[in-house]
Amino acid sequence: MRLAPYIAALVAASAVGGVAGQTTTKRAASTETVSSELTEVKFIAGLFWASATGLHRRCAATVVTNNTLVTSAACAMSDYPTAAYGAGEWRIIAGDTDDRYLETAGSDQKGFSVSNIDIDKCANFAVIQLSDEMYIGSEIQSIVLSSHPLEPGVQLFTYNTSNPTGNPFLSLSLGGAETCEMHLPGYADDYFICTQPVQNQRVTGDYLGGDPIIGFSNQPQAGSIVALVGVTGRYYSTLVDAQNGKINDPAAYRFSPMVAPHINKIAKYAGVEPTSIITTGSLF
Repeated sequence: MRLAPYIAALVAASAVGGVAGQTTTKRAASTETVSSELTEVKFIAGLFWASATGLHRRCAATVVTNNTLVTSAACAMSDYPTAAYGAGEWRIIAGDTDDRYLETAGSDQKGFSVSNIDIDKCANFAVIQLSDEMYIGSEIQSIVLSSHPLEPGVQLFTYNTSNPTGNPFLSLSLGGAETCEMHLPGYADDYFICTQPVQNQRVTGDYLGGDPIIGFSNQPQAGSIVALVGVTGRYYSTLVDAQNGKINDPAAYRFSPMVAPHINKIAKYAGVEPTSIITTGSLF
């Protein structure tokens, strides 16, 4: 059974109600054809740099509430986009539009303004706060957060949004503790998820990370739901240039920040109780 359509159905069933705010405009994608597996996932938004030259995509951002999203710290640093595209500001493109996955968004896209980004460089985790609320519904959906530790054998998946026209849905396997510790000593104490290389891994394409890492949670009285476990992080390789995304290393391990240690911070920016954005069920 293909899991991506199954996850899309679970996500639709897991969507929570929101507050009326800005709406998004659906438009056809450009000459690129975005995978239907990405089009159907409505909790993934795009983090864009808005400058005089247009809206330029940096990474994915995952919708947690109607005014709060998360991504990697590496994605949210403004030094590179400022140098590449000129002075500007961050915008979020969300909803039923493929522009959230394209390198440059259409001229009719305005996006949601960002009021603040809390960047934790050590944890490689960033919380994005919007100036205005999005409407959580059929076009934009949120995802609950997992507060549970990872057990051996847990099933984890991610969407590689840096390759929207290919096969974006990937299964992740946890790395062995000894090998992971060799690459990044103390990784577990710092709440990083260590995963093995994936098939056709391209470090040069998504070295910034920021894509959602999801799992299945047994929610009492609700059955299985999709939960956000973390966001993809940095690759660690014996090849220095691979860690900076300059060359590819198909054998590189990846260390991604877990969302659990940041739940209270996310809830604070969202203006909600932490219990309202987490799943109480364990991952399987």
